[in-house]
Amino acid sequence: LWPIAGALALREVSPAALIGFRTLIGGPLLFMLVRGVRAWPSRRDALALAALALFGIAGNQLLYAEGLQRAGPINAVVMIVIVPAMTLLFGAVLGRERPNLRRRLGVLVTMVGILILVRVERFDLSSETLVGNLLFVGNTASYALYLVLAKPVVARVGALATVGWIFVFGAIEALPWTGPAVLATDWTGLSAGAYGALAFILIGPTIGTYFLNAYALKHVDASVVAIFIGLQPIVGAVGAWLALGQVPSPRTGLAAAVIVGGVLLTSLRTPNRPPS
Repeated sequence: LWPIAGALALREVSPAALIGFRTLIGGPLLFMLVRGVRAWPSRRDALALAALALFGIAGNQLLYAEGLQRAGPINAVVMIVIVPAMTLLFGAVLGRERPNLRRRLGVLVTMVGILILVRVERFDLSSETLVGNLLFVGNTASYALYLVLAKPVVARVGALATVGWIFVFGAIEALPWTGPAVLATDWTGLSAGAYGALAFILIGPTIGTYFLNAYALKHVDASVVAIFIGLQPIVGAVGAWLALGQVPSPRTGLAAAVIVGGVLLTSLRTPNRPPS
């Protein structure tokens, strides 16, 4: 529901101001809540965390908010589900993964879905929706690269501590874009609806999601968590319809079906063969 709340907030604040609010308030809150963030990281880990923050927080969030303003929440939730396929693609390119034929096919199917969504046959950068969708592609690619690069750092620093540190580093790295926008925003003149959306973004997608994911990963495999990403287009589409009156187009529905199919191909496990 973060795209829905974000779309409501963007009616009154700029994308950079929205991400500044999320990182400058959510970052310190996460830092304080994550009890594992008590020891300063080594210089090596600090540099790695700063790099991860660039991909996972600063660049990722700014691209997302700019895309959300242009392409809307329905396209946002459709593009979110390509993260597993993008992660597999970067993992293969960087030598971290050795995908089998089924997973390679899944990535290909996912890319076809993306091309359907961005209307590749009408490629025209003057279209706001197309620019927004391309920003979403950049956003998901940035986050997928973060996931691939984060694994060894998480192993050394810890999952929750990594989240706390990257939010702090990300807030600092995004300041050249978010700082002026935050200072230029009249925060006292916002409507009650905008305040409610901002509060939800802070409590739900910023703090709640990271802790819920950390809890889930202790009890089920990461592949199971990834598959649940496929539910986001359904939740997001229903939320956009109820809160914003936006109905998905048939083309968006087709693209979502193709993308989810590709994601399932990349995420589902290969059954273990019985011993001979």
